[in-house]
Amino acid sequence: MKKLLLLANFYSGRGIIKPNIPEMIDYYNKKGFQVTVYTSQYKGHITEIVKNCGEEYDNIICCGGDGTLNETINGIMNLNKRPVLGYIPCGSANDFANSIGIPTIIEDSYKTAVDGNKFTIDMGNINGRFFSYVAAFGLFTNISYETPQNIKNILGYQAYILAGIKEITNIKTYSVKIKYDMGEFEDNVMIGLVSNSNSIAGMKKLFENYANLNDGLFEVLLVKKPGNYSLLKNIVNCFVERKFDNDMFYSFKTSKLVIESEEGIKWTVDGEYCGDYNNSKIEVVPNAIDILIN
Repeated sequence: MKKLLLLANFYSGRGIIKPNIPEMIDYYNKKGFQVTVYTSQYKGHITEIVKNCGEEYDNIICCGGDGTLNETINGIMNLNKRPVLGYIPCGSANDFANSIGIPTIIEDSYKTAVDGNKFTIDMGNINGRFFSYVAAFGLFTNISYETPQNIKNILGYQAYILAGIKEITNIKTYSVKIKYDMGEFEDNVMIGLVSNSNSIAGMKKLFENYANLNDGLFEVLLVKKPGNYSLLKNIVNCFVERKFDNDMFYSFKTSKLVIESEEGIKWTVDGEYCGDYNNSKIEVVPNAIDILIN
């Protein structure tokens, strides 16, 4: 009998995980799995569980939001023998699921987590911390981890919109030096996105040339410091229209990236606070994890 580790964060989303656990276990038993269930008790708990016992299992399934998925991935990436990953998205934005094609209806997703097609994906690494779809800094990027979970559960994606409106009045920029596959440059930027996804903060199809989740490359988008309020409005319009081919943006693909700044930069990974870094080394980890998708 195959062994399955089911990891659940009951605080993610709108409380839909807990009442569905018995049904999930019953389904996985019928599929020939011996199921062990752990629930997240504190930040980082899921990573600890996977590091300690993940190699004992054939499959690992995590139920929760992008933060829960990030903890699971950081555990799996520390294993010599990596189980197949399944994901049941129950968060506020579910960016990773939207990008890769995992259904967000819970019954469909828990079935896909064992019945789906195996797909190998790249991971990112920033200063030793792994991420599945984005590392980011600057304007708006703190919203996901500073917005209280109960507010996100009630309002969903609208919570990000409301918090974002307040952020507009507090624009901060960073003087950075960028090194990447094609060279280096220096500039003042207010937003930095290093992504392996087509959906970030609920914005789907963000990149016109779709991000490929296993091509060994990141999609990088840097937003320059706006010279006046009119330019800021243009930047917002560019995000709405998904058009970044102008002199307000740097947009390129790369397998690695170094960002240096005299001032510490607050980074988020997959919507979770990562740390303050003056020197950020970001690399693709190619063909890192097998995940089951629709």
